[in-house]
Amino acid sequence: MPAAWYYGALMAGFAGLPGAFLLIFVFSTIIFIPWALLGYIASKTGASSMALVRPTFGIKGSKLPSVFYLIFGFGWGAVNVFLAAIAMSFIFSIWLGWPAFLQQGYQQYMVVSILVICFLQGAFAVAGHKIIKWMEWVAVISLIALGAYQTYLVLSNWGFLSLLDWTPPAEGLKAVFGSGIFSITYTITFALLIDLLIAYNWTWQFIGDFSRFAKSPRAGSLGPFIGANLAQYWWFFVGALGVVFLTVSAGAYNPAASDPSSTTTKLGFGWIAYIVILAATIATNAGNIYASALGMSNINPRHRMKIRKLLLISAFVIVPVALVPLLSPNFVGFYIFFLDFLGAIVVPLWTLTLVDYFFVKKRQYSDDIFKEKGGAYWYKNGWNAPAVATLILGTVIYWIIAFGLPRLREKYTAAIPTIIVISIVYYFWAGKRDKL
Repeated sequence: MPAAWYYGALMAGFAGLPGAFLLIFVFSTIIFIPWALLGYIASKTGASSMALVRPTFGIKGSKLPSVFYLIFGFGWGAVNVFLAAIAMSFIFSIWLGWPAFLQQGYQQYMVVSILVICFLQGAFAVAGHKIIKWMEWVAVISLIALGAYQTYLVLSNWGFLSLLDWTPPAEGLKAVFGSGIFSITYTITFALLIDLLIAYNWTWQFIGDFSRFAKSPRAGSLGPFIGANLAQYWWFFVGALGVVFLTVSAGAYNPAASDPSSTTTKLGFGWIAYIVILAATIATNAGNIYASALGMSNINPRHRMKIRKLLLISAFVIVPVALVPLLSPNFVGFYIFFLDFLGAIVVPLWTLTLVDYFFVKKRQYSDDIFKEKGGAYWYKNGWNAPAVATLILGTVIYWIIAFGLPRLREKYTAAIPTIIVISIVYYFWAGKRDKL
């Protein structure tokens, strides 16, 4: 949720609030349609998100997406840890007088905040689902109240129409990730934000784990589609509105300071707001740690390690990853790079899954999806070569456009060409093989 708040603030960098609303209410809705179709497949087959990819990649080949699940879980875990650590830095600033996020000399103190958050989220992750569920309800209700009050303050002080008039500078807004020859400069354009929006929405990997229990395929796809969109509408809107208000007030748009904690600080909120943001990110991260644990479990299904131990390992691995943003000139550059990196993985992964089910297999998956060996999805030694090869091809295409052709990428997306190419390649390659 705080991550969505942050991304909503970035959307305002495209064309102000009108541009953000176009992305939030139109394009985000459209982008969720393919993701919701994964819920349809899960409800038809009864397969979890892990099992969902077996018919496409093979019983053994599905371990490759399991590695991706680790990347999703650890990556999102690190992002949320950093966002929570920002809130923690403001709390420490009040309690101990330490420099808060973006204040001079804050980096070394952020390390302490990150370690504290990693300890807290690890403790909650292994505490059990009842405590996590309770914490999520409290965090969600509190965060909604915080966002609603922030929206009230913004609109009552400036009015909605006056905020609509603000537009970013003509030269565009830029963010840097890395340093020296290893740096990447991003220009926040419509094409880039579309790619990042696809990556953001499609990494909600738990849809299969919930939709497989739906009473009907329609409920399995429509329910998550409506729920996810409503949540995104709200948090994206709050993030975009808040940062434009601060921009109009201060006279300069600063995406590096558009995180929820910095925004609420400038709006005059105190330590209660930081506690709410802290609780929300820790509760969200419990799911990311769980996803990583499931990924490790699927890679080696014969292991005898208990789930609680896997959760602890996942929580521990996130620690060094969460420190990586400190190596970047600003968090916004890391955040964009992270979403871009995920896009190169998640775009071909779910595209191939959808093409395989709806076009290659003609909506006909058998119960062999649950086998550990043999059956229709064993292919050659457990691997479906066309899917694995096309997955790698899709990642390469995305990375070439995103990182090798930056000027082209400013005008055109990396995701859409990737989707088109791998869909055609896989359809004819796998389809021809199945006809033989």
